[in-house]
Amino acid sequence: MVDHKLLAYIHGRLRQIKQTGDFSPFGNVCVIAVGDFFQLPPVKGKPLYTELPGLGLWSNCFNVVELTQVVRQKDSTFAELLNRLRKRSKKSPLSKEDLEMLKKCDTGEDDNAPLHIFSTNDEVHEHNLKQLINICSEVETIEAEDFARSKKTGKVELIAGHHIKVYNTCLPAKLLLGINARVMLIKNIDVHDGLVNGVCGTVTHIVRADKNKLPKTVYINFDDSHVGFKRRKQCLAEPAKLFNSTPIHVEEENACRNGGFRRQFPLKLAWACTVHKVQGLTVDCAVVSLKKVFVAGQAYVALSRVRSLSGLTIKDFNEKSIYCNEKVFEAVQEMPCFMVHDELYLTAQHSSFSLFLLNVQSLRCHKQDLNVCVQQLKPACIALTETWLPESYLSENVHLENYSFEGLSRCAAYTSNCPLFKDLKAQQHGGVGLYIAYGVANTTVTFPNLNLECMLTHFTEKDILVGVIYRPPTYPLSVFKQNVDKLINLVSTICNKVVLVGDFNNDALKSQSFCTFMADKGYIQHVKQPTTEKGTLIDHVYVKNIENFSVKTNVVPVYFSTHEGVFCSFEDMHI
Repeated sequence: MVDHKLLAYIHGRLRQIKQTGDFSPFGNVCVIAVGDFFQLPPVKGKPLYTELPGLGLWSNCFNVVELTQVVRQKDSTFAELLNRLRKRSKKSPLSKEDLEMLKKCDTGEDDNAPLHIFSTNDEVHEHNLKQLINICSEVETIEAEDFARSKKTGKVELIAGHHIKVYNTCLPAKLLLGINARVMLIKNIDVHDGLVNGVCGTVTHIVRADKNKLPKTVYINFDDSHVGFKRRKQCLAEPAKLFNSTPIHVEEENACRNGGFRRQFPLKLAWACTVHKVQGLTVDCAVVSLKKVFVAGQAYVALSRVRSLSGLTIKDFNEKSIYCNEKVFEAVQEMPCFMVHDELYLTAQHSSFSLFLLNVQSLRCHKQDLNVCVQQLKPACIALTETWLPESYLSENVHLENYSFEGLSRCAAYTSNCPLFKDLKAQQHGGVGLYIAYGVANTTVTFPNLNLECMLTHFTEKDILVGVIYRPPTYPLSVFKQNVDKLINLVSTICNKVVLVGDFNNDALKSQSFCTFMADKGYIQHVKQPTTEKGTLIDHVYVKNIENFSVKTNVVPVYFSTHEGVFCSFEDMHI
């Protein structure tokens, strides 16, 4: 339900916060947008997939990845039915089986207990009013207090009645409440305490200090006991009967452009809600009316709020009410894919050997993220730079299922008493590490006194030696080259087929100095795309004497590091 205007506002606000001098989208902040274009479109706004002239914040900046696992519905039959309804065009008839399944939910009975979902506000208001009269023995009308600036005194004063026009406030002018009324919170009060827009509960008590003024407090027993827990702890002196009830107080919001504001409880009756209000909600049971559906995706959103088919009751079933916006198909298909992982997985499956390179920026913090990143690629080797590990660490801090790990800390890498290396040794972070898949034959190779953050292992079955190297930005390139030269000479005594990977802090897109140095030693650099958020190519893959293999590298986006990952596959051309 985000439109172009809101996206532009987010872009502008992030640029302000990050104080970017250029027009970089979203202030160079990574943005993840999660949603479903087949659901409800923005109210009074154009969907993001529609083209608009200008910066093109959506079309030029976002790639798409489709999530396929259904979480809300565990019943696969019901989940598959909903997915067919989600993409159903007006011209496509429902199958006989789907029609029968839906008609069984239209029982003609109307249980008032479950949430009722309607398409229009009028239907919602009618049902809520009916329930309020039937359930609440006493109904209170709570009038909002509206304030405006006096033309005579210039002071803000309480006015009689309400503002004729209000802007950007969710607070109602009039609120009908009673004990046992079902209500919904309509604004975020305390996100950390769960007191957020959309949570529902039951009114248990209303405290009035003066009959002519707003009540002091409305107590609500929220459906989720975690909601308002912190606030309840602060009110332990309340009567025992209100033990599980959370006090909700009057909120104040600007209501007019000339400085006027409104004071009212941020609540609304919630025996029934509109489809727009429940988008994102999950319930065990609901009664859904399809009588006045007026927009594509509305019926699907309403029907898919329940966890199971047994919890769904349909009123006024109408097959024609269930349809999607067919333009969404084309719009989503035209969006570039976030990850070409389908191709990547095929490459990984057919490769004789593969490795994944990443500047992880704290292995302990990102171990689980790394696991998610590689779980489908399943590389034989994971080469990490900037592990930030100390000289000794707990094995559980680095354990990845189906992999063994060897690491070298920055402190252990530099053995020389030279001031340069003493300074490097004293610096924080750094370090390298190698994960090797279980069952892959290998031998760790060590060379003392190299004064490099470097680890090596020899994969004996493929007869390939792999090394991971990290060069700190303060390590002079000339000295670094001398020590890498020593490493290369030592490596050549063990194995001819060599792969050296790592973060060399030398942008290959701007300077070929290090690439040329390595090329003179017979090493070819295979990464061609930027590997960092800043657009630099500082994570390199150098290969020597791998003529029998077809070498492919793919830059893989990751969300938890300023570097991207590099997946490198070796396919034996003689197989």
